[in-house]
Amino acid sequence: MSRSSQTDLFGTQADLFGPPPKQSYAPSLATVRAEVNKVLEKARIAKEMPWTPKEVAFWKTVFPQMTNWLPDEEAAQLRSAFMEEICRLEAAPAGNAAALQRRKRAAAG
Repeated sequence: MSRSSQTDLFGTQADLFGPPPKQSYAPSLATVRAEVNKVLEKARIAKEMPWTPKEVAFWKTVFPQMTNWLPDEEAAQLRSAFMEEICRLEAAPAGNAAALQRRKRAAAG
């Protein structure tokens, strides 16, 4: 008996248990809703833009993508509410930019 026929007799461990289960990369709807609502609430309560220009660009891109996990009608409502708040905040007087930067540094550290 040749060595190669012995390995075929026993197979591999993967063969014994079948194919590995497929991994799901879809987040839970509750997690998505919580994160989306947290960002939206921050925008709603702000009197001035709570984010730096770089962060605003980030949220303008990421927020709609996050809502894609939700049912269509809910996602559309959330995207609309978010853009409404962004437009409101962008139209608000800029205020003291230096004070905003100090507040952000204090909150981060």
